Amino acid sequence: MSNSLRNLIATASITLFSISLLDSLFNISKMILPGVSNIYNYLGTQVAPNMVTVVIFDFRGYDTLGESLILLTAGLVVLLIFGRGRLGGKQE
Repeated sequence: MSNSLRNLIATASITLFSISLLDSLFNISKMILPGVSNIYNYLGTQVAPNMVTVVIFDFRGYDTLGESLILLTAGLVVLLIFGRGRLGGKQE
């Protein structure tokens, strides 16, 4: 493929991405539904005594636990790959 064709494809891709990004930034207020949060806050306080308990022990807590496990796993993999030989093994 020639360089001019690659440049044309790259320019078209960047242009489409930029248009999509700007459109979503200008119309973000239409994408957010504040009513869902109001309903959630009302029902959450009926189940638990305060908002801290609602947020921590709610399904969001499971989401945070999953994210923590992913971060921990990524850190362990990085240590296993780049830290090889530093944990008391034989140095060759």
